[in-house]
Parts: sequence; structure tokens; C-alpha cells
Amino acid sequence: MKLKRITAAVLGAAMLMTTTACGSITAEDYIWSNVAMGGGGYVTGMVYNTGEEGLVYARTDIGGLYRRSSRDNDTWQPLTDFLGAENWNYIGIESVAADPVEPKRVYFAGGTYMGSPGAMFASDDYGETWTQVDVPFECGGNQSGRGTGERLMVNPNNNKEIWMGTRNAGLWKSEDFGKSWNKCESFPVEGNYSQESNNIGIMWVEFDPNSEDMYAGVAMTDGVCIYKSSDNGSTWEALPANEKGMYPLQADISPNGNMYIVYSDNCGPNMSPAAGKVYKYELASGTFTDITPDLDDGRYGGFGGVSVDAQKPDTLVVSTLGWWSDQGDNIYYSNDGGSTWTGLFNDKTKEMNYQMDTSECGWLDWGRGENQAKTGWWTADININPFNSDEIMYGTGATIFSTTNMTKYETEPVTIAFDAYGLEETAIFKMVSPPAQEGAPELYSIMGDLTGFAHMDVTVCPDDAHFMKNGKACDLDCAFLNPMIAVYTTEERDAVVYTKDGGSTWNKMKTLPEPSQGGHIAVAADGSSVVWAPANASGQVYVTFDFGETWYYTEGIGFGADIVADRVDPSTFYAAYDGLFYVSHDGGVNFESTGTLIADSAVPKTIAGKEGHVWLATGSLIMFSEDGGKTFSNIKTLSEINAIGFGAAKDENSYPVIYAIGNDGTNGSGIYMSGDKGESWVRINDEQHLFGNLNGSSGYITGDSNVYGRVYIATNGRGIIMGDIEK
Repeated sequence: MKLKRITAAVLGAAMLMTTTACGSITAEDYIWSNVAMGGGGYVTGMVYNTGEEGLVYARTDIGGLYRRSSRDNDTWQPLTDFLGAENWNYIGIESVAADPVEPKRVYFAGGTYMGSPGAMFASDDYGETWTQVDVPFECGGNQSGRGTGERLMVNPNNNKEIWMGTRNAGLWKSEDFGKSWNKCESFPVEGNYSQESNNIGIMWVEFDPNSEDMYAGVAMTDGVCIYKSSDNGSTWEALPANEKGMYPLQADISPNGNMYIVYSDNCGPNMSPAAGKVYKYELASGTFTDITPDLDDGRYGGFGGVSVDAQKPDTLVVSTLGWWSDQGDNIYYSNDGGSTWTGLFNDKTKEMNYQMDTSECGWLDWGRGENQAKTGWWTADININPFNSDEIMYGTGATIFSTTNMTKYETEPVTIAFDAYGLEETAIFKMVSPPAQEGAPELYSIMGDLTGFAHMDVTVCPDDAHFMKNGKACDLDCAFLNPMIAVYTTEERDAVVYTKDGGSTWNKMKTLPEPSQGGHIAVAADGSSVVWAPANASGQVYVTFDFGETWYYTEGIGFGADIVADRVDPSTFYAAYDGLFYVSHDGGVNFESTGTLIADSAVPKTIAGKEGHVWLATGSLIMFSEDGGKTFSNIKTLSEINAIGFGAAKDENSYPVIYAIGNDGTNGSGIYMSGDKGESWVRINDEQHLFGNLNGSSGYITGDSNVYGRVYIATNGRGIIMGDIEK
């Protein structure tokens, strides 16, 4: 097995490179953070370390692993940004294990998709550095069953032992703190249930806190799903068949000898369970008792998470999974071992015993107006803080929430607050940073699942008013002379959307010239016209001068044209189309080729305050024009270019800074900066800040139009990375 030591510094750490460029700026001057959004993706599991108060880890399906502790100022810190393009598959976290004996030790299993080998990672310094071990089994951190219990577990009786239940290769064991792994040949099954063509396999491993017994839950179609070993895995016995056709997604064992198990008729989350059960299993007698909450509250679907209070062994919570009620998934609370339950709400009577607090992340209201935010969906994992019974933390498809007063549920509403500071998990498509104007956003962005935002302050989570909401966005632009105006396209057939008030309101254009969708869009520098090249079969491009009241055919370009507006002259647009460069001087009605040959993949870029300046990145060549495309010069100082963008100049006598995702042939693939029109470059990230697959599907970068040195990078799962020169 291959071992590799990796340093995984947190985002705020300084760079270690020494290459110089851009005047006195070096890579060591850069610090990294995120544009604040507050999550945005699926948090599949959280693990409190029972040996150190305040220490908790969160895993995500495509955005890596995070840590939070008092040392981190209770802000989530990313631990897997050292994973880059070559190891992008490991950024989806299958499972995480915290060592209760030596709290500095932590482990995770990385692997976003099955079909490629997974890897095991071990740390003895809270995740600051990692040892990677290549293993012969696969993981599915972003596949069916990704919200089940922890497949990875430390033996609390001998913390050298780490156990891993896999999806397709049985049970595995390490006896040296995760440095090497061997299959447990005695484990009798691998699981025979698959979902969406994905193996589910072993879903969790649990240890009895009062003995050396261990249990494993497996997705078996015959109902024989839970196995027990009393001799450290040498032999195993099956617990009696229970709820055939259902699967024990999670289990938790109480200090007083009961195992609580939640079942669903599938393993979620993409497929919503239609039915579920909750059982108590008395370890001493081997007896199952059905304790499913039965409150006549309209519940349907299954159950996803379960947690026992470490301080009160008869207190537990369970979460529903697949209940698409108007309030979201429910959480049931019991303080008598499941004999009686209380729910957060009753969907039949509309009674609610909770209050959502989204004041620090307003977009989570999702346009519900006077109705408070949903409790969440895809609620597959829930955890009672072992040191604080008032705090119940759970992950959702969009963020993390925590209760603040759970023990007072009988006398006052339970407060459920946003709790994902620092954790960012979105797949970003594009960002636009307009010049500063009072009332205008600092940044516009579009992304998977959430559509996008107008960010009034990139350090503060957006409010609900500036949340786009409508459809899956495809392209984005804003008017640089009037940045209150912005437009975006979506995959919906009736949605080209615009704002005239900086994103406070978004409106679909009144009419469309045809029922098409997506494609490229550009808005004139002053917002006077919008050119749209939809992803249509007809190949027609359109222009409107009144935000969709009327449309006109655009002549000269067709399907697949990539269009940009000159950032100063409202009448001028540029286009890359069919291997040639095109210009329009009548607001986008007519385009003519300049005759300049360009690569089919070339994407034109224009610059704030620079009339006629157009740049093209073509893979290994940068072309630029300062006369509106009449003539072009070539730059070959980067050997590989995946994306370029522009930001504020150092001073009024300097050219805007160019940022690139690429390779200079010496310092490797990374994020580069040039302050001299591309004559020289400095790499501004190091090997500990690779942020997933920057050179792949995420390839988009832009500078801030107002802040010198600030750069925004799109990632596929880590949100918008923001780099700044340390003051």
C-alpha cells in the first residue's frame, strides 16, 4: 500500500512559494478564504469527538472535510484543500472517524465516485497534515447512501484499530493508526442491495461503550442486516432478521445498553424513502422493540439519523428522511428511550414547536416570506453534542443547522440556527465583479443547484432578496457602466432573467423569441441592449433593447457563439464564433468577422474601463487586442491556460491585473497573477491550496474590479475561493 505525507494547512495560512513577479508581490503574500454563502451543498455527516469538548468534523459529498473547534473560533475550517486536479475524486468524503482516546487523531475515507479506487487518510494533528494510503476498494461520497452512518470507526478499546465498512469489498481493518489496511475475511457478507446502480454495502460500524462488542449494519435485501462480533472481528453472528425490505441507515448505542436504529425502505437521498421505522435493540436480551414515532402528524417517508445523548442515556433524537412537507424534515425527541416522542411540528394541525433563525444567512428562507425557513431536507445525519444537550446539530442539502435550547422544548419553542460559518460547498459556474457603485453588489455569481446570488458584501452570507432562485443558471453578465443591471440564462425554457436594482428583485423577460434555453448572454456596458445566443437547434441569436418586450434577429453569428460586451462603449459587442473573431458596433444587431483566426475553445474577455480591449485564452496562447479586435498580439508566457480573468490595477498608471488558471512550465499547475500584461507571472497558490479540480470543469477565474490583488476562483464543490494580498 502506498503512503504519502501531505500537509493540509487551513485557508488562512500563508503561501510558501518564492517566485517573484507583479512588482513586489510574491506567493507568500497571499491568504485564502471564501466568498461567504453559508454552505449551499449537502452535508452528509458530522462527528463530535467525545474526548475533546467542542471538536467536531463535518463531511460533504463534493466539498471535502471540515473541522470546527474552540481553536478555530468555532468557524469551520477546510481540511482537504491540498487535494487538487490529480486527486479530485478524493474530495467527496465517504466517512470520517474521530479518535476518542487521542483527540488529535482523525481519519477519513475519500472517494467521490465508485469506478476509481478510494483512499484512506490519517492525521495525528487534527487534520493539519495527512498520510494517504491507497487502497483497493472504492468509495461513493456523492452517490446513493452517502448519508448513512459512519462506515469508518476507531475502536475505543484499542485506538490503533480503525475499521472501515466498504460499499463493494466487505469490512477492512487497520492495526497501525490507519497506515495499512487488511480485509477482515471473517465478515460474512458484503451487502446485496444496490441503488441507482451503486453498491451500498456496509453502512456503519458501532462499538458498545460497555463492552468490546462491535456491530456493523449492511444493506441486505433479506432483512438480515446487522452483525455482531464479541472477539474483535474474528467471528460474527447475525442479529435476527428485522424489517425485511428496509435498511438500517444509522445506529447509536446508549451507555445503558440499548442500540437505537433508524430504517428506511431505500438508502436515500436521491430516491426519497416511502416508509421507515425506528427500533430499540436491547443488547443484553437481544430483543427488538418498535419505537417508531406515531404522532398522527402526517409523516411519511423514512428515517435518516439517530443520536443518543451521552449525558442522558434515555434521551435520543431521530430525523425523518424524504418527508417533503411544507416545513421540511421533522426531528423527533424522546427522553424515555423512545416510549414517547415530541416532534418539531405537526403537519396536520400546523402546530410548530420551533423557530428558525436564519438571520446570519438570509437566503435560507428561500423566498418563503412570512413563513419561516424550512427545517431542511435530505436530513440524513443528526447529532446531540456529547458535552451540551441543548445543541443538536444536523446536516441538510443546503447547510448545517443546530438547536440552541433543545432541553427546554417543553416550555419554549426550539430555536434552530444556521451553523455553517466557514463551510462552503457549491459548484460555481461564473462570477462577475462590477466596478463599485453605491447600492450595487460587489459580486454576481451563478452556480449549481442554488442558481446564484448578488453578493452585496462578499464576506457576509447573502440575504434572501439577493438570491436568484429561478432555475439552473447557465450564463451571467452585468452592465459595467450601470452594475445595477445584470442578466442570466437558465435551463428553463421560459427563463432569461434580469435585474435593474442590483439583484434586489429578479424578473423573467416578458417574452422570448422562441422556447429555447441556456446558452450565452451579454449586456451592453450601460444596459441598453442584451444579446442572447441560446442553446437552440435553429442556431439563431437574438437581441433586445427593452428587456424582452421585443426581440430582433442578430445577423452574422449563430449557434455556440460566445459573446461579450465592451465594458465602456455601449454599442460594441464581441463574439468568438466558428473559429473567427466578430465585432458588432450597433448594440448587437449585426456582427462582422474581422478575419482573425482563433481557437474554437477561445473565450473573449473584456476589461472595466478599457474601451476596445479584448483578450482571448486559447489553451496555450493568450491573444489580446487594444483596438477592438482589428489587430491582435500573442502572449506565450504560460504553457497551459485553462481560464483568465481581470481585476483592479495596482495604481492608476498600471494595467489591470491578469489572473489565470494554468501552468508556466516551471511552477506547475495553479493560480497565476500578472501585473505586466502577461509578460511575467507569479503563482499565488501553493500545493496545500489546490481547491479540488480547478483545471477541470470549474475553469473560471476573475479578479475584483475594485480591490487590487483580490481574485475569485470557481470550484466544483468548494464554493468561490477568494484570494487576497495580506495587509
